[in-house]
Amino acid sequence: MSHFMTSETNIADRLAELELKVTFQDDLIEKLNQALIQQQDDIRMLTKLLEKMSSDMQDLQESSVIDQKLEVPPPHY
Repeated sequence: MSHFMTSETNIADRLAELELKVTFQDDLIEKLNQALIQQQDDIRMLTKLLEKMSSDMQDLQESSVIDQKLEVPPPHY
């Protein structure tokens, strides 16, 4: 009978250990999920910022080029 009790205790201990591991894994999965959501938000924000900066650079390049008809020739011409 003592072998039977030891076996039951061993199974109960193993089951408790598995439940504890699953709890830790669930917590870790949730933390990883939250980190992934934050990273996706950051990537979206950075993508929008990059698009804005690219558009601003394009506007600056276009505004810095003067139409040749409007360009005044230098004084030595």
